[in-house]
Amino acid sequence: MKSRKSSPFPVTLRSGVAFQPVILFDRSLKKMSRIGNAEDGMRHTIWFAYMLLGKLGAWPNRATSSTSFSRTRNCILIFMCYSVQLIILIPGLLHFFLKEKDSRKKVKILIPLINGYLQLCRYSLVLRSANKLCHLLNEMKKDWMNISEEDRLIFRRKASIGHRLMSVVAIIMYSAGLGYRTFIPLSKGRILLPDNTTIRLLPCPGYYIFFNEQITPNYEIVFTLQVIGGLLSYTIMCGTTSMCAMLCLHATSLLRILVKKINELTKQPDINESAVHMKITDIVRYQTKIKQFLNDVEHITTYLFLLEIIDETGIGCVIGYCAITEWEDSDATAAIIYLLLEASVFGVTFTMCYVGQILIDEGNNVRRMSITIDWYRFPAKEARNLILVIIMSSYPVKLTAGKVVDISLSTYTDVRIEKLDFSIFYIKLVLLGSNFFIFQIIKATVGYLNMLRKVT
Repeated sequence: MKSRKSSPFPVTLRSGVAFQPVILFDRSLKKMSRIGNAEDGMRHTIWFAYMLLGKLGAWPNRATSSTSFSRTRNCILIFMCYSVQLIILIPGLLHFFLKEKDSRKKVKILIPLINGYLQLCRYSLVLRSANKLCHLLNEMKKDWMNISEEDRLIFRRKASIGHRLMSVVAIIMYSAGLGYRTFIPLSKGRILLPDNTTIRLLPCPGYYIFFNEQITPNYEIVFTLQVIGGLLSYTIMCGTTSMCAMLCLHATSLLRILVKKINELTKQPDINESAVHMKITDIVRYQTKIKQFLNDVEHITTYLFLLEIIDETGIGCVIGYCAITEWEDSDATAAIIYLLLEASVFGVTFTMCYVGQILIDEGNNVRRMSITIDWYRFPAKEARNLILVIIMSSYPVKLTAGKVVDISLSTYTDVRIEKLDFSIFYIKLVLLGSNFFIFQIIKATVGYLNMLRKVT
């Protein structure tokens, strides 16, 4: 038998060392899977708002990519949006104040003018808040990364609520808006004026000082620009509302997870001081994080919500007036289009108030859960620490419109305004002293509508 040569590098087996690369590889796979699931969930959360605001150049670059191409593209889109809107608004204002004398026609001109101006203001507010929005998006991404799969289902379900609401509103708004911008002016055909001149209607009548908008191809160019301007306004309205709903529903998901944490503390089987202390510390930190997130959301959304309430009250009044006048003129198709516009405007406001109500309800759930903790089960020192949890949970969780109106379903009918002086369609409401006056949005819209009919 040949003797087997001994190896100069003897093999020594050590327990666990041979499997260490496998364990590390398995951990890296799990981490990659968790990151991939978080990124998919984040894309699901933001896709509706990103789809709309991204087309307007209003989505923050650092939230997606910061290449020079994307920055240049956004700058071009922003310039084009402002240019198209101003090309419509400036001639429209000149026509309203200098040329049009018929009061009924003036009221109809108000629809594209007021809506265009308010949407331009909302667009400017979103652009101004780009850095804060980027910060919130990064916080949302961290939340997706640091939670369990069970909690991610909460995020997904809440985000889906906003997607479903906004999908219905967007379909109605774009359908009614395109009908208003295209079908109504084209269906009127050529109109013969008393001075024996023929004109073609535009979606938004304007006074163009330096050229005649009635001749070809000027009419076609102006008509196309006004249709594009309308699409921009509808995209701004849907995009900003979707963004606000996205942020609000994410905060709602955080509150739902907080309720879950408090419930776990209540059912804590291990009631020794260190275990309870860790749970309470985690809850307090999570509460602080939610409060900071809501403060940042409030800073972005408060004036967007206020503009939406003004838009719904004012535009809803004028659209209702136009629907009635078109019905009286036996133009049923135009009346239906105006009613669809009315439905879209009220739908946007309902979406805003509904997600605000969900946030308030979750805040109330946190408060109820915190005051029903079985504190007597815990050590005396940790039971005293629960006072901080109860105090923080008792603080009202809500968003406001301009810091004067709470965003909730009650706001859909009741709007509380203190010491506010504003004018809407020939009406100046002056609030004196410290009294609170309750204005119902829908009733106010109908009231303004009746006054408009009497005035015109």
